[in-house]
Amino acid sequence: MYIRRLVFVLVVGFVVGGASAQDFDPPLRLEFNMAENKSINLDLLGKNGLALFFQKASKEETKWIVCHYDTNFQLVKMRSVPFEEKTIVCATSSDETFFYAILQSDAAAKTNTANTYILCYNALTKKIDVFSFYRAEKAKILSIAHFRNIFVYSTYNSKSEEHVYVFNTQNLTHTALYQDKTGSCELQESYLDTASQSLWVVSKFYEVKKQPSMLLTQLDSNGAVLQEIPIVSEGKYQLNSCKIIHSDSNNCLFLSGNYLNNEVRQSTRNNNSGVFSALVKDGQASELLFFDYSSLENWYVLNKKNLSNSYDMLYFVTQNDSLIILASDFYTPEYQQYYADPYAGGIGFYPSTSIESKLIGFKYQTACLFTFDRNGKMLWYTPLNYSGLLLKSARPLLSGCIDSETNEILYLFGFGNKIFSLIYNQTEIVQSIKSITIQAASHFESINSSEKTQCRHWYGDNFICSAYQQTSKKYNSNARKTSKYVFGINKLVYR
Repeated sequence: MYIRRLVFVLVVGFVVGGASAQDFDPPLRLEFNMAENKSINLDLLGKNGLALFFQKASKEETKWIVCHYDTNFQLVKMRSVPFEEKTIVCATSSDETFFYAILQSDAAAKTNTANTYILCYNALTKKIDVFSFYRAEKAKILSIAHFRNIFVYSTYNSKSEEHVYVFNTQNLTHTALYQDKTGSCELQESYLDTASQSLWVVSKFYEVKKQPSMLLTQLDSNGAVLQEIPIVSEGKYQLNSCKIIHSDSNNCLFLSGNYLNNEVRQSTRNNNSGVFSALVKDGQASELLFFDYSSLENWYVLNKKNLSNSYDMLYFVTQNDSLIILASDFYTPEYQQYYADPYAGGIGFYPSTSIESKLIGFKYQTACLFTFDRNGKMLWYTPLNYSGLLLKSARPLLSGCIDSETNEILYLFGFGNKIFSLIYNQTEIVQSIKSITIQAASHFESINSSEKTQCRHWYGDNFICSAYQQTSKKYNSNARKTSKYVFGINKLVYR
């Protein structure tokens, strides 16, 4: 059996400054100079490529640019989209056919003036549609999902209330999804179900003097509710989160999330005791299966001290026809103490010598990888320790894929200028953690630093790595003059 590994996709026959491909094989890479552009949103379109959404760093702050690249990083389409007002992007998302974004402006003070915009790009037709409407409620938009004629989005207002809305592109209306609910809700996830041709939405509801409840809602292409399915747990278990992992040809959904056991002392700061799984079929949810962290003895005993002071985040990693992989990352917020400005109060105030704390990031402690079968049964779990990573924001770190021939599982993540990978076969380590350095496009350039490094599965055995990077010429005595701040994108393959 040959050994597969993670490598950069190379540009064949590429020539840089007279150096042939034999001297240097440059990686397949895109670069955007951040002196010319504002922050860039990157969304994946599967085998149809990727979409970039950004603004130019100029006075023209009402225009946004959509760029569609194919899987070889060849530009397919670029469009500049003007808006009536200065806007900020609230959320973006994509599937294999569509890229979409929702934006807001500060035009709320102008009565009945459009202040919310939805942009949708079709990767097959290369067509862009922009929908605009007025929202009277002053609230931040958190997320967006799309299915045929509808967009579902959630908002968060100044009263700490979250609500879910449906925008219909046919009649240009937006309505509250849960009109019969009086309390606040929290949108957990939206899932496009290609098997049943519908959109599933799972939300968490907070009712006075009651335990929070989960509701799974199925919508048709026009936003009509097809069915609502409560996700109910036993009295001692409180469901804290819920994710929709997949559906199959039998219209069976796999759900998973975190829960709290009310009868025992919680193990983490955010009150999660473990992970649950459930199946939904024919309008009913099966009995929930609960997997307590403390029951995972080999991992729990070694990490008990760290777990007691950590938050955890559960997310989907990868799947195939028989296996589903989830990961739970444990992290702690990291603070830096500093002396407050003694003269911050202005003239006439006695100087202060108080010490204040500033959040500088999130330090990852450990992770646990859960492998389920399609019936929701946990087959095995895999501990993963990568303590010491300090990230700017708490986000899902791991990506992966399952080898179609051997069922070996590749996990990878990016940090700084490196990409780390490891391979498991059930509980056995096939390849311990290895790292490769992110490569610049030119043999004469080096990447000096990287921020917000992120690796994601793209399609098949292909991955994409993106980061904000500082680059400079290798052979220049004054590196500061040749330094550039770029958004770099590299393509990788597992082969």
